[in-house]
Amino acid sequence: MTDAATSEPGPETGFPRPLYAWGAVALLTLAYALSLLDRWVLTLLVAPIKAALDISDTAVGLLMGPIFAAVYVLSGLPFGWAVDRLNRRNLVTGAIGFWSVMTVASGFTRSFFQLAVCRFGIGFGEAALSPAATSLIADMFPRRKINAAVGVFNLGIYTGMGLSYLIGGALLAWATLHHATFLGGSMAPWQIVFVLVGVPGFLVALALMAVIREPARRGAASAQGASMKACFAHIGRHRSALVPLAVGMGTVALFGYAFTWLPTLFTRVWGWPPQQFSMYYGVILLTLGPLGTVTGGVIANRLYDRGHKDAPFRVLSVSLPMLVLVGGTAALWPNPYLAIAALAVSAFFSSMSTSTGVASVVFATPSAYRGRVLALYTMVNSMIGTLIGPTGVGLLNDTVFGDGAGIRWSLASILLVVGGVLTAYLLTGRKGYARAVTELEAAA
Repeated sequence: MTDAATSEPGPETGFPRPLYAWGAVALLTLAYALSLLDRWVLTLLVAPIKAALDISDTAVGLLMGPIFAAVYVLSGLPFGWAVDRLNRRNLVTGAIGFWSVMTVASGFTRSFFQLAVCRFGIGFGEAALSPAATSLIADMFPRRKINAAVGVFNLGIYTGMGLSYLIGGALLAWATLHHATFLGGSMAPWQIVFVLVGVPGFLVALALMAVIREPARRGAASAQGASMKACFAHIGRHRSALVPLAVGMGTVALFGYAFTWLPTLFTRVWGWPPQQFSMYYGVILLTLGPLGTVTGGVIANRLYDRGHKDAPFRVLSVSLPMLVLVGGTAALWPNPYLAIAALAVSAFFSSMSTSTGVASVVFATPSAYRGRVLALYTMVNSMIGTLIGPTGVGLLNDTVFGDGAGIRWSLASILLVVGGVLTAYLLTGRKGYARAVTELEAAA
């Protein structure tokens, strides 16, 4: 593609041509999928890593949650500031390259500390992607098309998670058979998996650098108007909407990170090897995850066209309680196939909630500080999910529900109690959200 054929204004004045814009969304979605693949493949490697590093369930929970989240959360606001001021395309490509290096490096670790450092690095790189990519996308499309574009981008979450199970399971099976011939047999199968899933990120970073151009910022304010003080003033004015939204969406993060224990649940309770579970759950995430994302965007667009300015929040107010109800009880079903069915339904509502949650933030935030608000939003809900989800389940496994099958009660306890409280709080923000969107559109 040439610049003239791709990024020049299309029929809707000032915006890139649709073919180019949707191509950029596709590449950014692929990058998002790879970030989830690199982040979540660890869930399939719990048993061999525990054995190799001689660590407990609680320590594994730390690797899957707080160690990754610490830098992911702390880096969010600085990256949000950078998104609002610097070249977002360059931020995205640099971030992909960095986390890919750290994923490959995970395959050469020999201790808990070394692996923790790599997880820390992966979190740092991935913290830049969501605010930068969402800000890019929002400036490539007219307002009425943002729901759909953001929804497609969020397909990367469930595509990446699905690939982490399908590809991760296949790579683990291959590495188990062929590790003796890989680099002279110096690496264990779990280490080989980390190396293989990290490499594609470098190719995607190069493709993004070659294809995407930085778009014009829409409705950009003056330097004074775009200050951090103005950003926090906006959040303060609309705290009755934005705070419940950010905190309540911790429910989705909670489920996502607590579900890192699912392969272990199916092994301990029903005797399924990780490869068997990964086949079923990978297909679910690759099909029902995108379906929920697209469905949420379509419904929100139709509600918006009918005059409901708070359209994405309306969809979220239905999908999030359904996630808690169905997903929170999935581990308690008497056989694995009923549990798989419950997980399929929860994947649909989880993906719908994710896309409409991000769209809700975009709709209620001026372009001038959208990157910072998105970063704060991600920081808050990620902190809730990563600190409570995997570590809470691991801690309950070690201290309360001690036998192997007790993991089902650990999962249900965390998801129903914490998820229920967070969801109830989110629902208190609906009226404030409607006011925030109405005010923003009146000022446009």
